[in-house]
Amino acid sequence: MHGLLRPVTALLMATAIAMAGHGILVMLLPLKASAANFTNLEIGLMGSGYFAGLVAGCMVAPAIISRVGHIRAFSAFTASVTAVPLLHQMFVDPYAWTMLRILQGICCAGLWLVIESWLNSAANVDTRGRILGAYTLIQLGLQTVGMQLVGSLNIEGTGLFSLAAILLSLSTLPIALTATLAPVPPKRNKLRLGWLYNVSPAATLAALLIGFATGSFWILAPLYAQDAGLSTAASALFVAVSLIAGALVQWPIGMLSDRFGRRGVMTGTALVATLASLILAVSGNDSIALIFACSIAFGAAGFPIYTVALAHANDLVSKKRAIAVSSGLLMVFSVGAASGPIIAAAVVDQAGFSALFATIAVACGLIVVFTFVRVQLRPLLPKRHREGYVMVPRTSPAIFELDPRTEDAAAISIAPESYTEPYQPAVPAVLDAAVEPSDTVIPIGGAVADTEKEPSGRIESAVAAG
Repeated sequence: MHGLLRPVTALLMATAIAMAGHGILVMLLPLKASAANFTNLEIGLMGSGYFAGLVAGCMVAPAIISRVGHIRAFSAFTASVTAVPLLHQMFVDPYAWTMLRILQGICCAGLWLVIESWLNSAANVDTRGRILGAYTLIQLGLQTVGMQLVGSLNIEGTGLFSLAAILLSLSTLPIALTATLAPVPPKRNKLRLGWLYNVSPAATLAALLIGFATGSFWILAPLYAQDAGLSTAASALFVAVSLIAGALVQWPIGMLSDRFGRRGVMTGTALVATLASLILAVSGNDSIALIFACSIAFGAAGFPIYTVALAHANDLVSKKRAIAVSSGLLMVFSVGAASGPIIAAAVVDQAGFSALFATIAVACGLIVVFTFVRVQLRPLLPKRHREGYVMVPRTSPAIFELDPRTEDAAAISIAPESYTEPYQPAVPAVLDAAVEPSDTVIPIGGAVADTEKEPSGRIESAVAAG
């Protein structure tokens, strides 16, 4: 493993340092904003600003990288994001902090895009999956460490802001000093909304709604914990255990979805997340143990939903289209995450913090209902056509090029006989409509809108299973 990771050691070191600083800000900003008497709506607006910045960053970062190269782009993004926590200290104002969160989102998208496109260039067919696994483990682990630093250190004053800035700035060193050649600039993918929905309605709606739910959780859960009487350290732990639980169950849930079908597993996990959220909504501060148990249950059930939805969508297309589908779902998830905090904060302002998890429960419950309906309308995808489950971070579109499911291979061909007779006739008409030139085309990364058809003209007949 050491020999395998040697070519990407600098990139993984940069990721580790940056994620530690990022984890500090994820936990610190809502707590500091609450201490500064920002309203819940203003805190929600800040959170939405960050996710909106991620969306914008995925659009503009490829053009910047193409213009100046990976190392200069990474240095520029790092310098900008390093200034963010320092500027938070200088301007304690909700609208200034919202603009800074947008800037942070844009810069983080650029950082992840540089690292992930570089990792992909250093990987090959044999090493891609293991490099992706190491990268994902470092991301989750170091973000959790950053969160726990907030719980273990005093949040009064500006020390944690300065520590976050130091870590973010130090992440430049491994990249600047690496002798590894920088890769070609990342591709500019484009998103066809109508086509993406026709690939899999279940995956598209699940990505949107779980983005809404988890975006609301990341921004407002620390404040919910404090409102329930938890200390700063306990509030950080409340969020961290959810993240850890979500990471630990990814593979077991993935194996279940490989065996029993993606949509059934999505329905079950969304149901558990709904129930855990409802208990959190009504429990208040009656039992600290119950609050932590429900946080673990929500993380274990809710966080894998996006990855299962991604696996389901990838099952339905040939490998040459997997990156387009995966990038599209990431953008849909980000839109949900951008809308979640502001809507949830508005509800909290009206009904108190118990309404946070009531709102999250509604989003997860809609996943249950919609996915269950789709299972009834379309048959189960045959097991032999399911790609292996892969845990993929929700960072930038470049990460999907590391996904082993996107290796160059012959297109998957699923015979019409795999499906029951009532659903066969409708498939070609739906798919032809999905690739018509009139579909809305949104460029990711500044590419000029292109309305030309894909070369093949249609996706496999399995798309209707979505």
